[in-house]
Amino acid sequence: MKEGMGMIGIHPVHRRLAELTLKARLNGGYPCLSLHEKQELDHCLTVNLDVIRTLDSLKSLAFVAYDCGDTSWHHELCAQIEAIEMKLL
Repeated sequence: MKEGMGMIGIHPVHRRLAELTLKARLNGGYPCLSLHEKQELDHCLTVNLDVIRTLDSLKSLAFVAYDCGDTSWHHELCAQIEAIEMKLL
C-alpha cells in the first residue's frame, strides 16, 4: 500500500455479510449455504439490526434534546452516537 493511503474501515459483521452474500450468489442462492453459514448470516443480521435500532433511537433522542434546548443531554447523546459509529469503522 502506498504511503499516505488509508484503508477504509468496514465493521467485521458487514464484511461477513458481504462474504456470505457473495458465496450465496456464486453457488445458487442462500439455500445453498451450509447450516453454519446460515446461522452466521442470521447472527450478522441480528447484530446489524441491533446497531441500527440503537443508533436510530439515540438520534431521535438527540433531536428531542436539541429541540428542547438541553445542551448537556444533546452532547451526551451525540457522544454515544459517535462512540457506536466509530466501532463501525
